[in-house]
Amino acid sequence: MSETRHDDQLEHRGNPDPFNPYSIEELSADQERFYLASQWQLMWWKFRRHRLAVICGVVLLLLYGSILISEFLAPYSLHGRHPNHIYAPPQSVHLFHEGEFIGPFVYGYEFKLDIATFKRIYTPQPDRVHRIRYFCAGGRYRFWGFFKADLHLVCAAEGGTFFLLGTDRLGRDVLSRII
Repeated sequence: MSETRHDDQLEHRGNPDPFNPYSIEELSADQERFYLASQWQLMWWKFRRHRLAVICGVVLLLLYGSILISEFLAPYSLHGRHPNHIYAPPQSVHLFHEGEFIGPFVYGYEFKLDIATFKRIYTPQPDRVHRIRYFCAGGRYRFWGFFKADLHLVCAAEGGTFFLLGTDRLGRDVLSRII
């Protein structure tokens, strides 16, 4: 039962001082920064603490950035064909030839057509060393669709081949088409 006064007002038993939420515990500067941060800031702070996420983010940014120079990164132009190298297998990059450091190179191919199966059989020729060239002229392309260019990051040796992932049924370089 509550006591009622004659003027129909309940008796107030709380603290008559105005309410102050900071009176019990004062916030430190770090706590105040955290509580006042936006949702984007909180996500950024959490993202930066996760090492694997940062590494994956950097790789993703590099991949997106490579789109801007994809024609330059591809060893051959997008529509370049090599009819003598249909379904050519991938060529592995080597650094040493017969115990001597030469630098990055690939071995040339020799192919024979198997009459029974009509398949091309490619065999690497260790005596045909094709050095990989850098910043060289290759197949022509339109850079960003604006101007003609022929500069590539890597190219095959003069008269050689450089099919890092092989070729398709039309003799097009698979790596250049993926890039």
